Amino acid sequence: MQGNLKRAFHKIKYEPEPSLARYICLNLVMRDKRIVNLKIYIFSFIGTISFLGLIPVLKMLISDFSRSGFYEYLTLTFSSKALFSAWKELTYSIAESLPATSLMLAFGILFIFILSLRFISKQITRGQFNYKYL
Repeated sequence: MQGNLKRAFHKIKYEPEPSLARYICLNLVMRDKRIVNLKIYIFSFIGTISFLGLIPVLKMLISDFSRSGFYEYLTLTFSSKALFSAWKELTYSIAESLPATSLMLAFGILFIFILSLRFISKQITRGQFNYKYL
């Protein structure tokens, strides 16, 4: 069976068109360029949304810090008498007054913004945003 196929292909002597390889490479480059452009636009959109979402989250974080009394406990750390006499209780009070939910939300959104900014800058500095055609 294999010998018959070998003879059949030798008789045909198929040769591709001379421009076929260039056409295939050009299509691959165009496909890669479309994918990179799509990724850059998606990450730009995500970065913009996360940056705009960071503003109200930071306002919420600041108001939660002021409502929890974190600043009052933090100022007690600069008083040497209070720090030496009850440092364990002061540490627990500071940790307890932290607005954990607001902090996690703010750091999460900031993390998403930094990751999207990092991806976009990496694509642009590598020169993958502007392809040079073959």
